[in-house]
Amino acid sequence: MNLNKSTLSEQIYQILRSDILTQKIPLGEKLTLKHLQERFEVSSTPIREALTRLSQDGLVDYYSNIGVNVISLSEDDLKELYQFMGDLDRLAILYTAGHPEHEAICKELQDAVSVTEKLQNCQDMPEELTSLWIKNSDDFHLIFYKYCNNRKLKTAAETLRSQLTIFSNIYETKQEPQKEIHRMHVKIFEAYKAGAYAEAGDLMKEHLNASLEFALKSFPDMNDLNQRDR
Repeated sequence: MNLNKSTLSEQIYQILRSDILTQKIPLGEKLTLKHLQERFEVSSTPIREALTRLSQDGLVDYYSNIGVNVISLSEDDLKELYQFMGDLDRLAILYTAGHPEHEAICKELQDAVSVTEKLQNCQDMPEELTSLWIKNSDDFHLIFYKYCNNRKLKTAAETLRSQLTIFSNIYETKQEPQKEIHRMHVKIFEAYKAGAYAEAGDLMKEHLNASLEFALKSFPDMNDLNQRDR
């Protein structure tokens, strides 16, 4: 594989991160330094750097000089993940309440909602448009962290969002979850725009609880697929 030597660790990190988030590398998969060196045709140094970043993202358990295991998540882990993510997203909304750029925040939220609404009307959405839908769905949440003015909150959310994305990348490709997610985003946006910040926060918590149900439904299918791929 040809990689730009000036950014080896960054490129390896991005490739492996994408492979994990899209489950090309499944949950629980063992990755050894030897295998990764053969795949990328590089020394162990940039690979270790990439693995360290993936560990910080909460996507792998990193064992120095041996390799890594992609994280494993049980149904209980999934429930805790979505519950806590709902709490953090709710806090992010409340922290933006006093931000002076209310109109700018609303404009960004509306733009994200408008894109997902437009794409939903496409029949047989191709992969590139599905990826765009997912990106704008994610952006809707990230806008609140962008304006929350709390680095601790942002840091706490980043790791959890990476783990959550593994599942949202699966169920957000389906029409029923897309419609429900869009519907809740619209309700959250309207409440936030009206200055009903507590209501918007409660709706966000409700939204994550509903998304948990979609994640749990995809959990058995993901495990079956991963077992077949091993």
